[in-house]
Amino acid sequence: MPSTTGPETLNFRPAMRQTMVITEKSLETGGQISRVEIDLEAGQGGPPAHIHPGQREVYTVDAGELVVTIDGQSNVITAGESIEIPTGSAHSFANRSDKLVRFSAEHLPALRFEEYIRLVHRTVEGKRATLPVILRLVRVESSYGDTIMAPPGMPRVLGKVMSGVGRLVGYPTGKELAASLKQASKP
Repeated sequence: MPSTTGPETLNFRPAMRQTMVITEKSLETGGQISRVEIDLEAGQGGPPAHIHPGQREVYTVDAGELVVTIDGQSNVITAGESIEIPTGSAHSFANRSDKLVRFSAEHLPALRFEEYIRLVHRTVEGKRATLPVILRLVRVESSYGDTIMAPPGMPRVLGKVMSGVGRLVGYPTGKELAASLKQASKP
């Protein structure tokens, strides 16, 4: 069960060499913002290009150098700089340097980002990024179309195909996983 007060740390290793701390929760801001701080190790990419159809996102770099690609255009953001990703823009981020990058990401409004990212963490926690893990992630994402989705075209088609394969092998959607976790936590 996630903490309702104070920071909440999510360690995505070994699947992804990053740690995320939820520092400003949607419950604390009336749903206006969800803020996370991310430590992304050297040479580590973030998630594949994706869209937030109902949110804008702001990255602010605290230390290191972050490469942010928005609608195919790469931008290098360094300590003290910010960049805004407009609602509906395909974007990704990566640390292409040989040093850790620390940055914050604000999702405005929060929508269901925290619920989604907790389920992603739960799915990859302690696991390597194997095909079954990736299929499970795509199934989780399939329930959060208001918060995150693949860009149009081939990425979205591939996501739907992978989600279908995940369904065939019995992996739950994010909605199903959230419901089963909620049920398991009842006394």
